[in-house]
This record gives sequence, C-alpha cells and structure tokens, in this order.
Amino acid sequence: MEPPELYELNEFDLIWNTAADLGAEGDAPKETPPGIVHLSHLLRVYNSSMGGGLWFAFEVNEDFRVRRAIDACAYFGLRELAELFEDLLEHYPDWDPIGDAENKYDALIGNGDVLDERFHTKAAEAPGDFGLT
Repeated sequence: MEPPELYELNEFDLIWNTAADLGAEGDAPKETPPGIVHLSHLLRVYNSSMGGGLWFAFEVNEDFRVRRAIDACAYFGLRELAELFEDLLEHYPDWDPIGDAENKYDALIGNGDVLDERFHTKAAEAPGDFGLT
C-alpha cells in the first residue's frame, strides 16, 4: 500500500494559516500587511464560532474584537455578515442563540467556503494587501 499523497501548501494556504494564527493570538505585528490583518480579525470570530457556535464567539470575543471582524467583513465585501454582527453586538447577550441569528449566520457562512472565496478574490484584486507581488 502506497502512502497517501501529501498536500503541498500554496501561498494562499500559508497566508490563511498565518492569519488564523494571528487571530488566535489576538494581535498582528505592526508590519503585517492589511489584508492579512483583516483576515486574522475575521478568522478569530469565525474560528470561535466553529468551536462553539455564534453565541460562543460573541461570549469569548470582546466587543472591540467583534468590531474588528465587522470592519474585516466590510473589507471583504461581506455586507450581510457585517450587518448581522452589528445587530448581534447591539443586542448581545439578549438574543436567542438557537434562533434566527444562528440560522442566518450558518446560511451566510456555510462551511467557510464563502470566506475562502472572498479572501482569494480580494487577494487577486489587491495582492499587495496580502504581501503578494
């Protein structure tokens, strides 16, 4: 039996992984390209939600971190997601975590492909924002 073929990371995978790490750490170094910073802010909230749902993401991320994610949504053209986060931020913790907000979030995010697609689109439009040349 042959060993499975190894997946080789491309430059987009490396950027995504860097942004995910920076999001988990909470802050990016000053010299970090702006696209990576925005992606890290969005991934912080997204990865929190993947770990415990949207309610959990709002519970573990301070308001300023959610605001950063809202700005990142605007940067990536995720207007409806930004509006949902704004609404939830205004009403947290009084909203129903099992209700419409969670369903709307799931519909907007899906399995994360939307974020990946928007990241690739933005990186193609503004490669310098991601340290690409």
